[in-house]
Amino acid sequence: MKQAVRLFVFSILCTTSLYADDFLSPYTPGPGLYPRWTAKEAEPGLTYGPGDPAQMPKTLLYGVSLDELSADAEEWVRHGYGGFFLTGIAGEWSSDVWGIDGAPWTIGASDATLQKAKDTIARCRTLDADVFLTTAFSHPFEWFNDTAWQRIEHQFRQLAIFARDSGCTGLAIDIEYVWQQYHFNWEGYDYKGYTREDLVNTIRARMTRVAAAMYEEFPDMVLLTLPESSMSLGSHIQTAWIEEAARREAPGGVHLCTEYTYRRPNARFMFGHAWMNTELLQRRLTKGAFKYWQNTGSISEGIWVFGEDPEDYHGAPPNLAEFRQAFAASLMVGRKYNWIYSHTFRPWFLGREREKYTSADALDGYIDVIRQREVITDAKYAGVADSLRTLTLRDYASELGLAIVPTFAGPREELEVNLMPADVYRQSPIHQNGARLFDLGLEVFNGKTVNTHAALDTQVEWQLAGPFSNMEGKGHNEAYQPEIDRASANWKNYTAPANNATINLASVFQPSDDACAYALCYIKSDNARDIQIRLGANDTWKLWLGDKLLLDCTDVGRIIYDREIIPAHIEKGLTPLILKVCNGKKDWGFVLRVTDAEGEPIKGVTLSAVP
Repeated sequence: MKQAVRLFVFSILCTTSLYADDFLSPYTPGPGLYPRWTAKEAEPGLTYGPGDPAQMPKTLLYGVSLDELSADAEEWVRHGYGGFFLTGIAGEWSSDVWGIDGAPWTIGASDATLQKAKDTIARCRTLDADVFLTTAFSHPFEWFNDTAWQRIEHQFRQLAIFARDSGCTGLAIDIEYVWQQYHFNWEGYDYKGYTREDLVNTIRARMTRVAAAMYEEFPDMVLLTLPESSMSLGSHIQTAWIEEAARREAPGGVHLCTEYTYRRPNARFMFGHAWMNTELLQRRLTKGAFKYWQNTGSISEGIWVFGEDPEDYHGAPPNLAEFRQAFAASLMVGRKYNWIYSHTFRPWFLGREREKYTSADALDGYIDVIRQREVITDAKYAGVADSLRTLTLRDYASELGLAIVPTFAGPREELEVNLMPADVYRQSPIHQNGARLFDLGLEVFNGKTVNTHAALDTQVEWQLAGPFSNMEGKGHNEAYQPEIDRASANWKNYTAPANNATINLASVFQPSDDACAYALCYIKSDNARDIQIRLGANDTWKLWLGDKLLLDCTDVGRIIYDREIIPAHIEKGLTPLILKVCNGKKDWGFVLRVTDAEGEPIKGVTLSAVP
């Protein structure tokens, strides 16, 4: 594998889908040429100490029921918490906030839940603790249903009334759980009678009206929104809210609560992630709205302390050293808030139910980190944090050693933005595409019709064979007919849909889980020459050039443009290229192109699906 420059950059995509362990895992031509960083390992050798009280954000706890808050508000504040995501009242957007007490006909001051919330929140406010009525998007939206949106606007108006009259600081809205809708290729979008651009404009218009309804009832509310959503359709929702808040000069501001920081405690990553989200908001917002957000908004980084992640998006819980660093970094970045996701382990944060606690590090250590509220005292990090906290947009690469990297990812064919070490990025061929990918990605993000295949010079005509079994991952090393005898395999011609750059194998072969497939094309060259094969594939894969196995990749990867850069040599004439891709679950496919050392198409070289 030493012949391949392999640069892995991973998604921060909302809300959704495919989180990965590291923000860098480079394999390079020489062992040890670059260090291997991981966002999940604490930066060694840092020092900690008290921070400036005037600059310290409040630590919010997600999420606490009304009964829990009523019973333990004073105890939570004593343990270092400055506010709460209040859950269980407005579980998701279609909830009847006035029906939680079992008497939906009691509305306003006569509502029992409102009365209890009002008393409890008043106690919290005397403790200088903020409370946010929390709701989520758990059911999909019919964007083009005018009747439905009369009801939806009414729902959010009622939430704002409840939050205002109960004394809440504001609302917290989690947009995560309808993440499938945040991709243009969602199966619910048929584009009959509307275009992608119509969809974008409608989402923005609908969510502008939602924000207007809330601000009309609660003009000085503080609005929290989570999670960060990179450049998906979900980003248009949050963008619309900030734009509407800016138009109204809403004093509470809009605050972005991050989740990708849950279990990625590396201090440079935590700072870099805040920088990256500020950069993305600058690109998404109008100039005036971005200035408003700089003046009134903030980045609030979240940490998930206890509990296993069943889907392994975020990985294992942080050990005490990792949590200490993550918490310190989140305090330094947060102008107004940082936050803790408590899952179902809230008693542990108060030192209760110790008999259920089994981790290696002492529980009291985690409790003390929150209560002591220490920051990183190393001068280089303190200076960066001062700038990030005020949402100053500049290049932090020299201080953090990181670069913001735009990538193009399939099968959804959308812009994703990632972090990787600046030195690696500058020395890799990937950086050549940065500006182009940002421009292309923004066009896609805004719903423009874009021929990504033509823009990215990818190979979209193939012969495919499959599916073959990959149960328990055994198919990767199983030699199926296409690699035993290419000529006798059952190949079928395939061309990607118009304008697409990537090959979505899951749309070709069913079932697509636990399956392998082969893709064949031919490289024709007018001379012997060196080439680069650039590809990204999901999940594991093998690549043959002629009869030679070039690379056997057992890493579970992503369909990211130019994710792998593999040097090779071809002779004059025709050379077959075969790619085997084996899938576990969900996404399955690849994106591939053949270039020179500069990443450009080669004159005298053509690719075709047939000889």
